[in-house]
Amino acid sequence: MFQYGGFFTYKDFLEGYNGQDYMGIGQFVFLGLATLAIILCSIFLRKASHKKIDIFLKVLAVVIPVLEVLKIAIESYFDIKGGHGFNFSGLLPLYTCSLFIYTLPFAAFAKGKVRECCLSFLTTIGIFAGLTNFVMAPILNTYPFFNFHTFVSLNFHFWMVFTGIFLISTKYYVPKWIDVLKGMIPLAILSVIAIPVNYALSAHYGWSVDYMLYYSGNGAPLLPDLASKLANAGLRPIFTLIVFIMYIIITAIIVGIIRLICYLKNLKQKTSLGN
Repeated sequence: MFQYGGFFTYKDFLEGYNGQDYMGIGQFVFLGLATLAIILCSIFLRKASHKKIDIFLKVLAVVIPVLEVLKIAIESYFDIKGGHGFNFSGLLPLYTCSLFIYTLPFAAFAKGKVRECCLSFLTTIGIFAGLTNFVMAPILNTYPFFNFHTFVSLNFHFWMVFTGIFLISTKYYVPKWIDVLKGMIPLAILSVIAIPVNYALSAHYGWSVDYMLYYSGNGAPLLPDLASKLANAGLRPIFTLIVFIMYIIITAIIVGIIRLICYLKNLKQKTSLGN
């Protein structure tokens, strides 16, 4: 049994913990309760006024970044104090999920096309990105379930999934086919930063840097093997392009599912009115 000093214990001081909580009881209980909460809230809050949703987005746009900055600050403090230096290969907010931090303020406070692009991301690829980390929870490979870092990470991805589904269920923003392109704009902007960072830090310093999965596809099924094969052939940029195309396809699939649900719902309503 691993032992640690408390809820805020830094990873270096976790004695005997080697990822035992990953896919453990705590994770599955949280996953079950969080999924139930998303379903029930989507049903019972589907008639929430857009004014209330505006307030929800504004509160979230403040709370989520603050918690993430706090988590990074605490981790960085102990990394540097422990002689590890700043964790450029893992702590930079350049993950696909990190877009939740950047799109929320624009979705809450901006207007026009910028706001639409951010809402498009939140209701499409944002749901998928949050869900994958929400289910897989890689943070549990480093920290136990009852830890501040785990708490922030699990809740971050929960709210990412919840927000996207909540916006759709309340009809605050329901993606159309054009949102495949709109939703990809925030992702493309972050990609312009993440890709050079991956290549520069991995090639120059020899670190394992894989923001947005563009370099090695770590943690995703099949992608690491493909990345390795293409890298050995000197074709790693092809792998990066494949991952970007994969994001486009996933976004299109999500929009397709949403449009199909809307179509079936409208068809059911027309049938009911016809009877």
